[in-house]
Amino acid sequence: MDPYLLTLAGTAGTSVVTLLVTDGWQQTKDGVVALWRRFQPEAADDVDRELEASRRTALEAAEGDGHGATARLEGHWCARAMTLLSEHPQAAAELEALLARLARENGAQQVDGGIHMQARATGHGRVYQAARDQHITER
Repeated sequence: MDPYLLTLAGTAGTSVVTLLVTDGWQQTKDGVVALWRRFQPEAADDVDRELEASRRTALEAAEGDGHGATARLEGHWCARAMTLLSEHPQAAAELEALLARLARENGAQQVDGGIHMQARATGHGRVYQAARDQHITER
């Protein structure tokens, strides 16, 4: 699969799960279901039900230490987006536009311009870099 589409699918998975616990969750659900209705109409009702279930799970996870549940949800929606994009690559532009619109409507931080990060680790050192949120669980 095209690396751009993989990245977009990953962004979609994270964004959808993040937005499901915001005040804009209904717009998120409506937009995602509309996208599926356009490209995979036979799966749209399932996507609708899965989004409702995902919202309940995400809300429960937000009340406790639900990093594992959130990661599973993100993985699920990433996989759903990958399936959609692999079967319908032309959906990429609409998915990207939907994510941008939802981010604007929900006050997400926008990054304008380029980001350049550089790091070097030696020995047993570790480097963690992120242009935005980062969650690390070491065991």
